[in-house]
Amino acid sequence: MSEVAEVVPKILEVIFSEVPEPFKTFNINIKLLENSRSFWSECYQIIVTSNDEKYSDKVISPLFVKIPRISAVNAAVDPGNDEENAAILRSLTAREVIFYKDFKNIQFPGFPIPRFYYGESLENEPMAGLVCEDFSGIGSSIDFVPGFNQDQTLQLMESLGQFHAKTIQISGDIPWEKYPNDLYDQEYMKMLYNDTLDFENLCPEKLSGRIQAVKHAFDEDSVEKNDQLNIQLGMPFVICHNDLNTSNILWNKETGKIQAFIDFQHISKGAVTFDILRIISLGLTSKDRKENTEKYLHHYYETFKKNFNANSIPFSFEQLQKSYSAHFNFVNATSLFSLYYYYKMYKDTTLDQDEDPAEKEEKAEEILNRAIGILDDIIQFSRKN
Repeated sequence: MSEVAEVVPKILEVIFSEVPEPFKTFNINIKLLENSRSFWSECYQIIVTSNDEKYSDKVISPLFVKIPRISAVNAAVDPGNDEENAAILRSLTAREVIFYKDFKNIQFPGFPIPRFYYGESLENEPMAGLVCEDFSGIGSSIDFVPGFNQDQTLQLMESLGQFHAKTIQISGDIPWEKYPNDLYDQEYMKMLYNDTLDFENLCPEKLSGRIQAVKHAFDEDSVEKNDQLNIQLGMPFVICHNDLNTSNILWNKETGKIQAFIDFQHISKGAVTFDILRIISLGLTSKDRKENTEKYLHHYYETFKKNFNANSIPFSFEQLQKSYSAHFNFVNATSLFSLYYYYKMYKDTTLDQDEDPAEKEEKAEEILNRAIGILDDIIQFSRKN
């Protein structure tokens, strides 16, 4: 267990502050979690049982603890950038803590999030971390490949439809100033492009020159321009997760329904299609995405509009379609970055050594195909817009 694990017991003492000497009153098992393609931070699972019936009602278990320190696996995938990545991670953790604190008493129908127990960001660095409800044994994420099936994608569209409707309905109570989309500033967009450009070096036969051809998608003023596009389209702003890949959605193992959405480190104000685009682009094959986008958008919209009176629906289906096209390039610049890193991880022979090499190669090839499909469509949408 790393040196940073010293902070975990201190955090637990805060959570169980009503219990005298919690490490004597309770049996507390701290387990370092490892996931080669999900955990960027250092993460722990905490199992708690009581030695004293008097305090058995104070037990909260299991708990998921996230400490803002780059995990060993991700440090290996991106060597030499530990300092830069750690700074980004600390900033993202602070953003997630703000979200959980602001919305801990808000229920989002159809969009379940874990219960929140503790959160401190950089202002109190020795105690920096986040503690939430853990769903081990109940829910689990699916693999990046094959990704979401049709039923799961339809469920996700329903969840987003309800989540967006709720955020619009409570918009006047949301402290929007805390949720600027400032992560994607000029330096960050430049970093995204430079890193993604390496995809061409990894796959020269299929990608040579293709990332360079869509450099405009990594526009350093993307956030401001996309905000203006949203306003021009007459669309409302909503709270966006901004990182809805397969690893950040847990599915109930028995029912197959969504158990929880997790990892709100990229949370911000944005367009309703930001999260829709990420789900469809990252979680589906290019064939599924291109053949079924219209159906998925319709399913989202039918769920969304049920939350409003017929004469008060905030936007039309045609506006939704235009939003999808208008924001396609910006959102998929970040999708290409994600696909590049997932490709590297599937190709890395030091990760998942128990997995069949042929299967890993097949998954890497599927990720490459998704990237090619996105590149083709960025060109297409650029011509339209």
